[in-house]
Parts: sequence; structure tokens; C-alpha cells
Amino acid sequence: MNLKDIENLKIYEIIAGSYAYGTNTEESDIDLRGIFVLPNDFFLSMTDPIKQVSDEKNDTTFYELRRYFELAKDCNPNITEMLYSPSDCTKIVSPEMDRILSERNIFISKKAYHSFSGYAFAQVKRSRGQNKWVNNPQSETPPDKLDFCWFVDVPRVGKLQIRLYETCSAVSVENDGMPCRPIPIKQANIDLSQYNAAKMEHMEHVYRLYEYEGRARGVFRGVSQQLVVESIPFDDEWFYFSGLLIYNEPGYSAACKDWKNYWTWKKERNEARYRTQEAGEVDFDSKNMQHCMRLLWSGRNILENGEPIVRFSGEKLQHLRDIRSGKYTHDQLMEWIEEEMRKLDKIKESSDLPESSDFNKINKLYREIIGV
Repeated sequence: MNLKDIENLKIYEIIAGSYAYGTNTEESDIDLRGIFVLPNDFFLSMTDPIKQVSDEKNDTTFYELRRYFELAKDCNPNITEMLYSPSDCTKIVSPEMDRILSERNIFISKKAYHSFSGYAFAQVKRSRGQNKWVNNPQSETPPDKLDFCWFVDVPRVGKLQIRLYETCSAVSVENDGMPCRPIPIKQANIDLSQYNAAKMEHMEHVYRLYEYEGRARGVFRGVSQQLVVESIPFDDEWFYFSGLLIYNEPGYSAACKDWKNYWTWKKERNEARYRTQEAGEVDFDSKNMQHCMRLLWSGRNILENGEPIVRFSGEKLQHLRDIRSGKYTHDQLMEWIEEEMRKLDKIKESSDLPESSDFNKINKLYREIIGV
């Protein structure tokens, strides 16, 4: 099921995000949120009904009514804000949704203290979580397996020869010519397509290498270039053995994941959001910190007045814009955030809101909307 499939099932559609908060700029994306109601038949089969539908970037997200109520009763910030959307951001309101909006106070409780402050501090964490991508851009080419491979030359004494470190081309000068020191496979000038590999017993990610040259099947094979091990004949052990391969497969997998995540982020991000970071003006994501302060103010208003602040104005709006523009340091913002949390703690103790929402009232409203 996709967004097109629910077009005739919508009961609510709003513009969310910065346009609703009043913090939008000329470069802001438009986020759409809404609610749809599935026919009751969807709940009478073994297949789990769809809970929400989004586009690829999650700029547009619609929640199935039951899922929406589940989130709303726990005062999920984004979900709660939808019930208080500014009129100029409202696109579709059905009679069913009018009924829900008339009873929106039944979803409000002291749980907002935990949900809003929790979301706020998650924004603080994320404000520096993207730094490794902003400050350490990835190459356009994906990671190379060979950069995660190391060679250990094993000087042999006995049946074949004695290798002296002075004549061993595979020994790195930086290792002072000492035996059994790992060096990068590229530095060792070893073409792994001319070798077969066998698993080293009792060792993770370590393999014995055998140089078969033209008869070799190669260490990495196939379209995905997976490492493949062989069973080496006993008679070949001494004659073809060349040394040990260390392949840091977990490191390679992590590097591939980081590379993919970086370029997905780079492709989908709003360039304007990271301009101040990439210019070196701030060392954190100021939009995350803006969201943090907004959430704390909105949560505080719920505890004091029974509803969130969605559309900001006046001094608070200007303060949010100043945060986004990078006017304040991270330390300054953390001082304000800690002060807001102290206020929130005191207000929670004196708030008249119930500890949690009334499930029976919510369930009654849900059944009324779906007509059962």
C-alpha cells in the first residue's frame, strides 16, 4: 500500500514541520502529515493492517487511525502537534476528524514531560552525530577490500629455504625488517588473484596464502567478490605456501555501511541546513538544537496550559531563528537547555494534568469514528 492507495481514505492532511512552527526559510522543505482510516475488513484477516505510509524521504507520512491513537495516547510530540495544527497549514479535515479534534484534550497527560524532553535530548545527541559526515566527507568511490587486507611474511627454516629479512621484498622498512609483522597487502605487491586461501585454524579473519600463479582461482571471487577458501593438498603445503593474509572483514563492512549512509545523506539532505557547519562557523547541527529548544518550550506549555505550542511567534520565534543561524555556541545552548529542564521538572510536580490519558475514553472515540 502506498500514498496513492490511501488517497480516498484520508480524513486529515496538514503541512507540518518548519512551516507549521513558523521557522521556515526560503529553502525549507514542505512536510505533509495526515491520518487515514482503513475499512474494517482490513482487520478481519490474518494479514497485519498497514500502520503508516510514507514517501522515500519521509517528507510525507500518513498514519492509520488506530496507529495514530496508539501514539497520541503516549503524547508523542509529532503526533500531538498534529492535533493543534495552525489553520493555515490544514489541507483536509473530514467530519470524523472534526470529532477527534473536539476531543483532543483526552490525549493530553503528564506523559508529555517524558516524551517531549526525551525527544529534545535526542536532538542534542543528533546535533553532533552528523559531524563525522560533515567534517569527513567520503570518497565518491566505494571502499576497496584490499585496503582492509594485510600480509604477514613468514620466514621459513627447514625443507625449502631460509628467508633473510635483508632480501625479503615483502618486509616493510617501517617494521625494521622484523619477521611476522603485518603490512598492507598493496605494499607487499601481492596480486591476490594469483593465490588461493585456506582458513587459519583457531584464528578469526586470518588465512594462509598459496601462490599458484596461473592455476590460482583467486582469493576474492564472483560478482560480490567474496573471500573463498580452499582445501590445499598436503603435497602443496610447503611448496606453494607464501605467508598469511589478515582480512579485516568487519572493518570493510562497516566502511561500506558508512560510505552508503554518507552518500544517501548527501543526496537527500537539504544543503542549506549544513552550510554553516561545512563553512566551519559552528561545530554542530544548529537545526537539531533549534528543535530541542522548541520541544522543551512546547512540552512546558502542555504541562502549564494543556496544549503544545506549534506556531511560534515574538521573542521565542526570534530566539529559534537565532539558534538556527548559528548565533550561539553549543555550550551556551546547553546552559539554556539545562535551565529549561529545571523549570520543566518543577512545573511537572504542580501540573493538574492526569498522569496518563484515559484509555476508555480514547477507545470509545476510536470505535465511534470507525462506526462500531
